[in-house]
Amino acid sequence: MVTLSKKVVAVSGSPRSGQPNQKSFTEKILDLFIQGMDPVDYKKFYPHKMNINYCRACLTCWFKTPGKCVFNDDMKILKQEIEEADVFILASPVYIDGFSAPVKAVLDRCFAMLDPFITVDKEGHCRHKRFKPREQVALLVSTCGFSEADNFNHIRHHFEALCKNFGWQNGGEILVPAGALGFIHGAYDDKYEAVKKAGKEFAEKGMVSYQKIQQISEEQIKADKYSEIVNSFFARLISRVKSGNG
Repeated sequence: MVTLSKKVVAVSGSPRSGQPNQKSFTEKILDLFIQGMDPVDYKKFYPHKMNINYCRACLTCWFKTPGKCVFNDDMKILKQEIEEADVFILASPVYIDGFSAPVKAVLDRCFAMLDPFITVDKEGHCRHKRFKPREQVALLVSTCGFSEADNFNHIRHHFEALCKNFGWQNGGEILVPAGALGFIHGAYDDKYEAVKKAGKEFAEKGMVSYQKIQQISEEQIKADKYSEIVNSFFARLISRVKSGNG
């Protein structure tokens, strides 16, 4: 077993993560990936449980106190952890075609990591440099409630843009569609094993291969069959709630 010696920081962005009496499929996938990676130094943060204000675009972090936000809240701690991480993992379910609100709040506040002066990259594109540039690898972990893998298209493009804008090396994506199957015993055992192997692969090679990404994100079930399973479950849940047993 390869043990990753680098510092790993993860943001677990499902609002249901980190709760003893609730289940988060996204966090389950994140934890399986970390299990395969087996890092020596690992910290996981739950932004929905932290005091993180929304960015108000006051530009204080650019012109009055460079690199320092006007808000003295929990993002001060998380920003430092992100800046010092060798590997940064963004874990979020797909919410309305993008990152969850807690994750988006964190990303917006990372604005304070960027220098105001614009530079042009080797592709001829405008970027901001980092106040504290360093080599870092970022990974995306995401799940969605629909069965098709193309539901990840927007969050994937957003993540790719983040990597370019923050100077992160894109280490790969762990994308699992049809999240409802995660609550059916045995339905996703093969995917779970593939996610753990992807973590191990990252520990060994520093990135997740395209083949492994494709295997994990492969559609497991046709849309009509999946909708039948999910709608049947929802109907039973609604019935229990109405009867006072939910």
